[in-house]
Amino acid sequence: MTNVAESREFRIEETGERVNGLELELHLFFGVWAVIERHEDRWVVATDDRERRTLVAVSD
Repeated sequence: MTNVAESREFRIEETGERVNGLELELHLFFGVWAVIERHEDRWVVATDDRERRTLVAVSD
């Protein structure tokens, strides 16, 4: 399984949408998302409208 911290592409489990590393960094930097759980294989983020999203690393 791919490590989330080392990945450059992610999939949002709830929607199937793909997010690249730059998009993730921007969402976190501007406060649109906040990481609330960190696991080796996934991160759970809270959105600015208080929804939860599970980010899973996509294998290259």
